Amino acid sequence: MSRTTIVFLGQCHTYGYPGVPPEAAFPQVLRRAIEAYKPDTTLNVILEPYDHPSGLSRSVTRALRHRPRIVVVEVTGWLAVKGSGAVNLSRLPKTFHSTYDRVRHFRVASQFIAAKIPQGSKLIYRFQSKSFEAIASVLGPLIARYPRPTVEEYRACVSDAIQRIVQSPGTQVVIQGPGSPNLDLNFRGLAADAVERYKAVECMAREVATQHGTMYVDRWNAVNPDFFSPGSIRPTAEGHMEWGNLLARELLSNDVF
Repeated sequence: MSRTTIVFLGQCHTYGYPGVPPEAAFPQVLRRAIEAYKPDTTLNVILEPYDHPSGLSRSVTRALRHRPRIVVVEVTGWLAVKGSGAVNLSRLPKTFHSTYDRVRHFRVASQFIAAKIPQGSKLIYRFQSKSFEAIASVLGPLIARYPRPTVEEYRACVSDAIQRIVQSPGTQVVIQGPGSPNLDLNFRGLAADAVERYKAVECMAREVATQHGTMYVDRWNAVNPDFFSPGSIRPTAEGHMEWGNLLARELLSNDVF
């Protein structure tokens, strides 16, 4: 029996949220698909969040401590879309950093416990969701005051992440581009050129992957009218199923496993 560690560097959608519990999020869909196709393989899924491109470097450092076989870098369009404000964790007060780190560690710990005690996962998920919502209501106004990164700044952070990961022997990088946006959104402050910004991020992700010779997973058209939760950028459980199975097919067809 072979055991393979895969680390996802991404946002909250890798963990689940109201309507999509952790076991229904696409990293766990991927795990089940790979283990079903290759019964001799056990996939150890680890999630390391980054909520702003400047945080990718810290996430890479944490990811490499697990000695992964694969690191999937999630490149998402939302980070460059909503208006002109954004999170820049490198410029936030130290008190915010400590709160953010506590949230990150709670996410990791609760995910670990849910995996070890399946019957407790729904309870943990409910508690986790309420806790994050409460924290977001307090920190959200503070976050909005900090400037959003440009696509080129995002490019530099992703490129640096790839370079650091490939220096780790035996570790393969996979870049996942963003899916096309939910065109039914009507959020206050949503940029008028949101689709163009999403596409710019998608092109950037593809170009960086090509530049470094790393695998790229195209998710732009992996959406449909029922893919998103109503009034949200978040995929439904069915959307996560589609993304997880897409990634599994791509990894298997590229002989990653």
